[in-house]
Amino acid sequence: PGNSDEQDLPLTIRAVFIINPENKLMLSLNYPACVGRNMDEIVRCVQALQLSYERSIATPANWPNNHADIPMDGGRTNDFKGSVFLLPTVSEEEAEKHYPGYHTCDVPSKIPYLRLVKQDDL
Repeated sequence: PGNSDEQDLPLTIRAVFIINPENKLMLSLNYPACVGRNMDEIVRCVQALQLSYERSIATPANWPNNHADIPMDGGRTNDFKGSVFLLPTVSEEEAEKHYPGYHTCDVPSKIPYLRLVKQDDL
């Protein structure tokens, strides 16, 4: 048994499609017959897509378990666990107005584009 050319019976591919309210395909996942679907990952994707659809944010890798420990003010903090990024299209004025507790990450280029917002502040 397996997924090889020597097999007589074709095996199905399991697919997951997530479509937004404007009927646009937002996510497509294909699983071979020998791999089970990960429902936790599918739910995580749906939640992330819903958040990004409603707000000007992006969810980082491993969300909502990301940023458990980040440098801040000369020390480290876990206050931003599960946080999301503001999109670069959000101006500083809009960020201050809608997300007053956001944190700008210090990056080597000193360009203030990595801005974290706590999930509780959404």
